[in-house]
Amino acid sequence: MKRILGVVAGIGLSMLFGAPSVRAQTDSSWTLEQCLRVAVENAPRLRAGAQAAAGAEAAAREAAANRWPSVGVSGAYSYTSETQQIDIPAPIPGYTPPNIRFGDGNVYDLAVTARVPIYAGGGLWEKARADAFGQKAATQDLRGDSLKLAYDVRRAYFAALGSEARAEAARQSARRLERHLQELTSAQNIGTVSEENRLMALSRLRQAQQAVLAAEADAQAARLALGNLIARPGFEIHPAANLDAPIADSTLSPLPLKSRAEVSAAQARLDQSRRLVRSTRGALLPSLSGSAAYHYGRPGVNMTENEWMDYYTLGLSASWTLWDWQARSRRVGQARAVAGVLDARKDDLVNVLNTRYATALSARRAAGAVQINAAERADIERRRLNLVEGRLRQGMASESEYLDTHDDLTAAETDLISSTVRLRLAEADLLYAAGY
Repeated sequence: MKRILGVVAGIGLSMLFGAPSVRAQTDSSWTLEQCLRVAVENAPRLRAGAQAAAGAEAAAREAAANRWPSVGVSGAYSYTSETQQIDIPAPIPGYTPPNIRFGDGNVYDLAVTARVPIYAGGGLWEKARADAFGQKAATQDLRGDSLKLAYDVRRAYFAALGSEARAEAARQSARRLERHLQELTSAQNIGTVSEENRLMALSRLRQAQQAVLAAEADAQAARLALGNLIARPGFEIHPAANLDAPIADSTLSPLPLKSRAEVSAAQARLDQSRRLVRSTRGALLPSLSGSAAYHYGRPGVNMTENEWMDYYTLGLSASWTLWDWQARSRRVGQARAVAGVLDARKDDLVNVLNTRYATALSARRAAGAVQINAAERADIERRRLNLVEGRLRQGMASESEYLDTHDDLTAAETDLISSTVRLRLAEADLLYAAGY
């Protein structure tokens, strides 16, 4: 179990990409590294995986122990109401021969017995090797669960970060409209702006405030989802990272397939199945075992003396099933079929992983291009709003034109945030597809 916990700890450290120790943070501000660390330490799915790996390790140790001699002690007592006796006829008249009795009906036996499996057709050895591969598969499953957890945490983290950024963009839009409405109200007081223009701006402000409320609700839900993912249910996790900071780029190289947790687990299960085929095939061969026992009891082997004595016994036992209507052969066929299924699934897994990486790499590049385009568009819309605002103050632009331009900027800023979130999510997909 200590080795399993060590594996989990090592996986957790690898998730942090070699980053230095995370400083203690307030509950209102969490870095991605801190979320990953807390998730590894507390996630129920990893605890379940660790227990499964510990169980597989115990099974492997049990199978290995079955190959070696075993020693046991036993004690027995029995009473028989009638015992065997011998009556010898008198050879001489007047002579009374002795009456020979075999014990008194009370039998005591204390024994220490050693049993040794000598030959079992290779079944015990192959079973031990199969369970060792089963342990390896469970450990790799735990590693795969950890990588999947890191992937889920990254996506939830940037989803929450993006939701907060969208909420902040909505608040900025509302603040711009509030300032504009204040300017219109001041201008109306001196008679330079009509009531219609003020009401038009007020309506857009109410619309922007509705968007703020919806965005804040979405952000809260995203923070709660992140808290639940790192085993903090009901707790809002506020991301502290910069949404513009990348976590991976298109130059990221994938880990070799042989070192991937998914492939390693599939290969270990395939090896386990092949060993089970050999173990099952061992049932077709004879088996031989030996035993040695030391006894101390009464009456022992000299029943006529009926005294406590010690003695030992040695024995060999051989068995070989000659005919069972091919039941054992059918079991071998079943084991071979299972191995064939696992082999095919492993090949399919390799194809899926290769395709997943290629798809994630393409999506990352496309998301990067979209984000650059969205940033240029947002910059253009900011310049447009400044120009329209300048013309509005000079009386050369209408209120409707200004509000439409403001809406275009809000939409462009929201699209920029969404495209940046999609880029970070694409990077998380790329990291997971590459095996990190």
